[in-house]
Amino acid sequence: MRIGVLVPTRGVVMESARRPPVEECWAMARQADAAGYDAIWVGDSIVAKPRLEPLTTLAYLAGITTRVRLGTAVLLPALRHPVVLAHQIANVDQISRGRVVLGLGVGWSLPSAEREWAACGADHKRRVRRLEEHVETWRALWRGEPLTRMRDDFTLTEHTIGPLPWTDVGPPVLITAGNRGEMLPAQFDRFARLGDGIITTYVDAEECRLVRERAEEALARRGRPRGPFPLCVYTTVRMDDDARRAERDTHAFLAAYYGGGVHQRGLMGLGPAPVVIAALRRYAEAGVTDLCLRFIGDDQLPQLERFTREVLPALRE
Repeated sequence: MRIGVLVPTRGVVMESARRPPVEECWAMARQADAAGYDAIWVGDSIVAKPRLEPLTTLAYLAGITTRVRLGTAVLLPALRHPVVLAHQIANVDQISRGRVVLGLGVGWSLPSAEREWAACGADHKRRVRRLEEHVETWRALWRGEPLTRMRDDFTLTEHTIGPLPWTDVGPPVLITAGNRGEMLPAQFDRFARLGDGIITTYVDAEECRLVRERAEEALARRGRPRGPFPLCVYTTVRMDDDARRAERDTHAFLAAYYGGGVHQRGLMGLGPAPVVIAALRRYAEAGVTDLCLRFIGDDQLPQLERFTREVLPALRE
């Protein structure tokens, strides 16, 4: 199981929008790169949950790291222009020599999300189809052949982009499915049509088994091979010798982070090292191939350092 770390691009903006302590993000990225983690991840939101912009941040992280994969957990493509975004992603993939991994989502069905779409001039009701149009357009442009295509907001006439992604197929695309244990058939069909893997969050171990099972069924319906594919879980960790205190701190942090309790479910690693190790091993046993770990609190670098000492070696066994 590959282990990745979420860089606190929202946490630093929560501390100060005018002068966010961005060095905390860079320090965590460097630490993860040096300590042997497999990936660093960044989230996405523009006005609903403000944070550092993901793609420009990944471009900077590409320059200060050497080996970790650079992931989005998750990018909201429908807020942006598909042709411009195809160019930006390809550019970051070139800068990083093919280390980009795209976790993609359609966003939550919440009033704050609807207001964010409106602020960006996007139609919240079309966000699902918009995501699909993005992926279809990216893949066509990334082949490097002149493309002619007309949509509501763009017209391509024998156009190409450059640079192209580092590899012929472009960055792997992980599609959200099964979030909060909601096994919606349309999500799995979207993965089977467009995705290279799945990214999910706020799930239990048994739900991860079900996600993989539903995904394999969707691949079969679409006539795609049912071979191994990445299943990434975005989950939460708070290390503390007192497990009850870790749970209280996590609930308080998530309430401030999201403004509600909708995200407080699923298997998390909260407490001393043995508890965290046992929780995360359950993910591996359930067929999860990748973890994106979001550390809780305003002491995230010490949390990462403790996790590296006390938990990471056990997960590598």
